[in-house]
Amino acid sequence: MRFDVLVVGEGLAALTLLMHLPPTLKIGVISRNKYDEPSSYWAQGGIAAVFSMDDNYEKHIEDTLVAGDGLCDPASVRKIVEEGENTLNWLIKQNVPFTRESGEIHLTREGGHSARRVAHVDDMTGRGIMQTLQAKAAHLPNVTWIKQYEALEIIAQGGMINGLIAESLVDGEISVFTAPKVVLATGGLTGLYQYATNPHASKGEAIAMAARAGAAIENLEFIQFHPTTFQHKGEVISLITEAVRGEGGFLFNAENERFMAKYSPQLELAPRDIVSRAIYSEIQKSNSSFVWLDITHQGEKFVNQHFPNLVHITKQYGCDLSLHKVPVSPAAHYTCGGIAADVSGRTTVKGLYAIGEVACSGLHGANRLASNSLLECVVMGKACADAIGDEDLRLPKFLAAIPLTLESPFHPNLLNDLRKILWDHAGIVRNNESIKTGQMKLEQLQENRRTFLSYGQALRAQNIYDAASHVLACAADRKESRGGHFSTDYPSKVKPKPTRITNQTNHFWTERTPSQLNADQYVPA
Repeated sequence: MRFDVLVVGEGLAALTLLMHLPPTLKIGVISRNKYDEPSSYWAQGGIAAVFSMDDNYEKHIEDTLVAGDGLCDPASVRKIVEEGENTLNWLIKQNVPFTRESGEIHLTREGGHSARRVAHVDDMTGRGIMQTLQAKAAHLPNVTWIKQYEALEIIAQGGMINGLIAESLVDGEISVFTAPKVVLATGGLTGLYQYATNPHASKGEAIAMAARAGAAIENLEFIQFHPTTFQHKGEVISLITEAVRGEGGFLFNAENERFMAKYSPQLELAPRDIVSRAIYSEIQKSNSSFVWLDITHQGEKFVNQHFPNLVHITKQYGCDLSLHKVPVSPAAHYTCGGIAADVSGRTTVKGLYAIGEVACSGLHGANRLASNSLLECVVMGKACADAIGDEDLRLPKFLAAIPLTLESPFHPNLLNDLRKILWDHAGIVRNNESIKTGQMKLEQLQENRRTFLSYGQALRAQNIYDAASHVLACAADRKESRGGHFSTDYPSKVKPKPTRITNQTNHFWTERTPSQLNADQYVPA
């Protein structure tokens, strides 16, 4: 099946792109068809934008650069931040039901921000935005939703994009979809960690596919751990939005001591990497599995008004946020690195774009400023649509031969093994020995056995394995502590520079001429 543009993903970046692409283009969307799977849906806090007289762009830019710890691209930061007001006005025009106070958009404050600039939909902003845009995008006449499919491999030939290979999640059928432009909008790779804030978190498949297609990958060592997830019996139940601390919530350790003063003058409103390491340190000292978050001093009415969803969730586990302090611990939350791209989503491979969390646009640097991610999704989605609308969409001729099976070293429990390896060896605090041990354990996963798997099974396993390998490789290259990467062997900073993985081309399909193809090999129409 041929398209002008293929989009992989259905989160906020993808929906924004679809709503801005020219209606004359034939667009295909590879969709797992799970409305609440995108990370955008689970964003609680809000979307950061300069939208009040008490704020300005320079403040927001400075806060972003400080949080990014020296690795942001200042030009990208400025471009995205200065689109904040337009972005918020566009979402308001789409009828997103933002929380209001006295008729005006209510702005809250989160860690790392010097002003109130976070617009929100109660404490489930992502759901409010996504449900609004999902309803609109579903009826776009030029968009074909290729539902219950998962992308396996990008087809790139001669440094240009030709389309992708995907598998039906219903019957395992392998299909080739051709297009001169492919946009990856799949989210990051926090689903490769044992504890993550999104129950459906992405596992880095698109990052692995892009690397094999020749795209540069940057800064994957910078995994942002959200400091506060509500836990029950050792399991992550829900993210506790940073806005709880922004509205006055305090953190207490096992000795009932408010401890953040030992780690930052910003106390509970310090950037996420600092708060996460502080909580990690307190947990290690007390041999506990959590610390306490307490906002009860603001009063039951206030908490119920501002955080109704979190009150509902915590009540289900006998721990009412409005009446009790709640147990919290860090979990993998956001991938600050990813596929190297500019603000329009252009990667180092012609015709391949990456937008949203899967991209490394230069906005986040070594540590994301709270609520900048939804802003980035909308800005990049629109900018990518503008870029594609101005470019040549001619499709090169291409024929692919796809084997029915592939020899694979991986076993059925690979994902569980990868999650434990990354949590233990590329977690909140790292060191040389631990990272090397993680890499050794990854290598051992390929020594257990070799068997033949279906093409889809083999590629799914290869994608998550490659993504985990890239995280550890980037962590091994970073000889300092910066942002989301903290090494006890290198506690100081050195001159800031990105880590980059390139030239990973290793396709699992073969170019063929028509005479070389047989009935067992799929050829696109």
